[in-house]
Amino acid sequence: MTPLGWTFLIVSLVFVWGLTGWCFYRVLTAPGEIERPPDSLGG
Repeated sequence: MTPLGWTFLIVSLVFVWGLTGWCFYRVLTAPGEIERPPDSLGG
């Protein structure tokens, strides 16, 4: 594989793993569930 191919491969992997880590971070550090008011349909 050419050096450009390796560069593209590494950059792609870093981007995907970075985005995955950021998403996990956002989900795991999110505040608790917000309480909703009761439904107006009598549920």
